Amino acid sequence: MSRNPSTSDEWRTTLIAALGLVVVSVLAYYLLSRLTDAAAGVTVGTISTAGLAIWLFSQTWYHMTMVHSARRQLLLMGISFVQVVPFLFAAVYGAFGYYDLCVLGARSPADALYFSYVTFTTLGFGDLLPVGMCRFIAVAEAITGYVLLGLLVAAAVGVYGRDRDRDEQAAPPERI
Repeated sequence: MSRNPSTSDEWRTTLIAALGLVVVSVLAYYLLSRLTDAAAGVTVGTISTAGLAIWLFSQTWYHMTMVHSARRQLLLMGISFVQVVPFLFAAVYGAFGYYDLCVLGARSPADALYFSYVTFTTLGFGDLLPVGMCRFIAVAEAITGYVLLGLLVAAAVGVYGRDRDRDEQAAPPERI
């Protein structure tokens, strides 16, 4: 892409990136949360956890260094933080296996996804409980949720605050 892309080029690449994030997260969730009990376990879960950490750091770097448009950043952050991150954490929980190996009470991929959203948003209903190494993963997800949702709100306020300032500056002065 050129150094001075047009607005449509920028949005096209942003939408492709957003679609890629969604596809990768759903695919990871689908594959890892459906492992058999024999295939799932600490090794697969640990590898999945490392992959999740690498992904989170790479996305943070990308958002901070490569995306310069506040609106594009807001769109990518919203998709990443509301859909992608909980799905990837649910995939990690599923990679450890079900039947009380990672999350007490989780019996299916849907339970792991539910637990992930409850943890990410820090609701903490308490009907499902993490055990073993998954306790640390759940803490990391809760902290990630605090930080990312706060950043999303801050970005939204920044974008709409700038738009309001620009609109006020462009408006003709009122006559009294």
